[in-house]
Amino acid sequence: MPEERVRIELGFAGGQIVGSFVDVSSADKLEAALGGGSGSAPVVVLDTEDGPLHVVIAHIAYYKRIVRAGRVGFSST
Repeated sequence: MPEERVRIELGFAGGQIVGSFVDVSSADKLEAALGGGSGSAPVVVLDTEDGPLHVVIAHIAYYKRIVRAGRVGFSST
């Protein structure tokens, strides 16, 4: 089974917004870097569905992690 992915949105200083699906570990790594704890990296590489995305933490104006409780429709399970 493929690894779970979550949707994130990043807003950058200057107004650009980027949205993508990333694996859960990438989203967690980004949140840790945004928290600014000791040893946090200035650049985080996110594993997106379109390939790696290198994000400069200091340029992020906002971050949104979209969590959906469920979807309407049919399931194969």
